[in-house]
Amino acid sequence: MKKEGEEDDRDLSKMIPADTTLSAIPPLLTQGAPSRKRTRAHELGLETERGRREKMSDLYALLQTMVPTLFPKATRVKIVSETAGYIKELERMRDRLEEMKKSKGAVSAATPTILVSQCSSPDSSLRVTVSGDVAFFGIQTLRLRRGLASQIITVFEKHDAQVFAANVAANHGLLTVTVTAFVGNNGNDLIDKIISDIRNL
Repeated sequence: MKKEGEEDDRDLSKMIPADTTLSAIPPLLTQGAPSRKRTRAHELGLETERGRREKMSDLYALLQTMVPTLFPKATRVKIVSETAGYIKELERMRDRLEEMKKSKGAVSAATPTILVSQCSSPDSSLRVTVSGDVAFFGIQTLRLRRGLASQIITVFEKHDAQVFAANVAANHGLLTVTVTAFVGNNGNDLIDKIISDIRNL
């Protein structure tokens, strides 16, 4: 004698083609198809995550443009570590400037005086602006050669002139180096020595 439901199973098997695989059979409604609400919530979650990732990518790209030691294809780990180091360096620089300001007292509001505009050759120029104990050096030259920018910075190290900031740019065969340095009380003598050494490079 046939058990109840056995005939039903046979009838169902006749309705399914023989070449149909089990994976092609849709799940039964009793297993619970995803509701529209759950599907929409899932889509919203994906959109939110996509937006978060895009924002993070934009912020990493922004950091990469702000930190001078980063190369274009730096990893995210490198971007974060270099940024942290750069912030610490900026904090040290700020602290040094605050100490200088305290030791000197009130900073004079006088207009900075241009002390030197030395190099008069057609292919290079050197300009120095001094305000208090700080000097700004602007060097431009068409005589591009490997390592010249490093040699210029080395001149400041040689004379113990504390460099606060330095920028190097090369554009259409013109090398531009700008340096902001602490020159102290013997500013004029120190500046003359630095200028002399840079001209002899």
